[in-house]
Amino acid sequence: MCVDIFDPVCGCDGKTYGNGCEAASFGVRVDFEGECPCASNDDCLVFEYCAGPVGACEQEGSCETRPELCPLVFAPVCGCDDVTYDNACLAAQAGVRVAADGAC
Repeated sequence: MCVDIFDPVCGCDGKTYGNGCEAASFGVRVDFEGECPCASNDDCLVFEYCAGPVGACEQEGSCETRPELCPLVFAPVCGCDDVTYDNACLAAQAGVRVAADGAC
């Protein structure tokens, strides 16, 4: 039985586990400490999205929690899905990376 301490590791199967014990319980060897990179939202949990720096639409990123609430600030950004969002938080809430600051 594993202790419920979040100390993420990347398994050799390319999936992130909560800690080394959890990976071992699935029969997976730890590849490295920390979360595995993601290529798309499919690599993340349902409440996360594959985040990355502005303009890095096609690069690997890291799974981050989608924000529940966003400020009512108008600072438009163009999402990697070619949709304009009122701000970067709203893009993240939709699970979309930011391609560029400003409208599309």
